[in-house]
Amino acid sequence: MKDDNQWPVEFDKFFNSINSGSDTYIGSHNPLDHMKRIVTIIICFLTVLSTQGQHIVIPQNLKIPLDSAQKVQLSSSLNSFISDGGEQVSTTFMILPGTERETGLLINEMKGMGKNAQLKDDQFYKPYLTNITDLGKNTYGLQISYMGVLNGAPVVHASFKLLTQFKAIGFNFYSPLKENTGGWKTKVLGSITYHYKDTLSMTDAKAYRERIALYDKKLNAPTGPMDVYYCDNFTEAQQIAGIDYKQDYNGIAWNELAKADGGKLLVVNGWNSYKVRFDTHDLFHERLRLVVKASVINRPVDEGCAYLYGGSWGVYKWPDILALFKKYADENLNTDWLSIYLNEKNKNFVGGNTPLKISYAINALIARRYDKAHGVAPMPLLTCGKVEKGDENYFKVLESISGINKANFNTEVWRLIRE
Repeated sequence: MKDDNQWPVEFDKFFNSINSGSDTYIGSHNPLDHMKRIVTIIICFLTVLSTQGQHIVIPQNLKIPLDSAQKVQLSSSLNSFISDGGEQVSTTFMILPGTERETGLLINEMKGMGKNAQLKDDQFYKPYLTNITDLGKNTYGLQISYMGVLNGAPVVHASFKLLTQFKAIGFNFYSPLKENTGGWKTKVLGSITYHYKDTLSMTDAKAYRERIALYDKKLNAPTGPMDVYYCDNFTEAQQIAGIDYKQDYNGIAWNELAKADGGKLLVVNGWNSYKVRFDTHDLFHERLRLVVKASVINRPVDEGCAYLYGGSWGVYKWPDILALFKKYADENLNTDWLSIYLNEKNKNFVGGNTPLKISYAINALIARRYDKAHGVAPMPLLTCGKVEKGDENYFKVLESISGINKANFNTEVWRLIRE
């Protein structure tokens, strides 16, 4: 138990009151109330003891609008919430029922925020409770900041805002997304519910729906219900979702956040509100992950299919990528495609701020041939598993669906380029 965390002090008060026979800490002379408080705090104590990972730091000078027992429960619940890491979002008692998707999205953004990759320290940045506000009706606004000291200077790695409701045995946490967009308008088009502030471009909304329908057809997937929140930029998207600041997103103006739960998808769209409302490349990745688990997806194949169906960087369409790759091939006639694929998967054939990778282009060509024959994306190859040394799983599946193997890889890649 850490000295800078307030809850050990509360436990000391509690146990001292038990030993002294006093019920000033318990707060009631009613034996039943007395017993309820004892049971509650024992539950909190056991919960904290079973918690793994980081513990929330509650500064001693922080004003907390709770009684002593509630403070203990809040600290215990926060420790469990942070340590749970959202792995069981849909079933954990800590998530307010009915908010699983938006809260799961926020938890995903909080994962790994203690890590400092350079120092190889997974708990370098400590989570601090930096603010708590009583909003009435047993509801409180919280701010949690991940901070550390680097080279003698304090660093804020990330800061999040979330809401919590007090229940009999603890606190339930949830994202402020719905509260932050309470005055927004909605419009339903097919299976998509659009949420927006003032006006909705029907041209953009229809294009988005049509692109989703195309990808779902290529993936043999049903188009499930979606909620899409249209923001003006990525900064606003983060704010309404509960991300006050995240160092990873420094300088990123356009992007989106997404979370699937129970076949339903939540998208907080922060793309350019006056130019591009969605990225066709990233949208393919998003739809694929609604169909299969990320753990079985082969990234070079996934990226290749996204090249084929959605272009890249919002700059290149597939014909542009194909032309550039053919140009590279013509200028490098002695290229050993197999060696590059096995040993240099990150090698580019276009550099600069919008690079294009050789391994992705090769898989785009393979996917193009498969699509011509079957009318769908090469799901067996997409789901052959993560990249491994030697790519044995990849080549085993590749040969089964196309006849291409390591022995004829160079010949077949040239044939794909010339098709």
